[in-house]
Amino acid sequence: MRLPFLILLLVLPACATRMAPSPGMSQEAPGSGQALKDRSLITTVSVRLERPAPDQGPAEAVALAKAHGGYAQLVTDASATVRIPAGQLDTFLEKVPGLGTVAERRVSAEDVTEAHQDLRVRLETLERARQRYLQLLDRAATVSEAVLVEKELERVTAEYESLQARLEALEGAVALATVQLDFERPVRPGPVGWIFYGLAKGVKWLFIWD
Repeated sequence: MRLPFLILLLVLPACATRMAPSPGMSQEAPGSGQALKDRSLITTVSVRLERPAPDQGPAEAVALAKAHGGYAQLVTDASATVRIPAGQLDTFLEKVPGLGTVAERRVSAEDVTEAHQDLRVRLETLERARQRYLQLLDRAATVSEAVLVEKELERVTAEYESLQARLEALEGAVALATVQLDFERPVRPGPVGWIFYGLAKGVKWLFIWD
């Protein structure tokens, strides 16, 4: 086997690694409007609603989600988990009170910007390595050289496909917010509850006058 060819084959992975920029670096100034706009967020919303017929709530929630470009991920007798395009989330949530009285709402957002950038940088680096291995394969003069290059090419391709799947899953989670809606009947106090309610109103009247 030619020595220069073997050296090139060994040096190529190290060169590809050094060429990869740091995923933690951003071209935008920290705190700038563009930097904030470009953040990758996975948004999750949980809403608990009260309505006289909670069993009809899930179907109405799915219909509302479809009207905003979303779809149903999981539906049960008294709940619905839907996926909503991130750009339609605010509009969708504004319509949610039409499904019932909102008793509780929680919104959380996970910032995955660095993980997103890291995957994209690693994919770009692997793609460059793949192209160089293909060029190297064309230059292989012997069967043994071709076998070595093909082995490295298969390794890089497998790693590329694995990272590509992870990137697609991450971008899907960012593009579509997850909203869980739970429906239940309004809770009305019983006879004893009404007594305590009346006492509470009476005590309030003793200390607070309108």
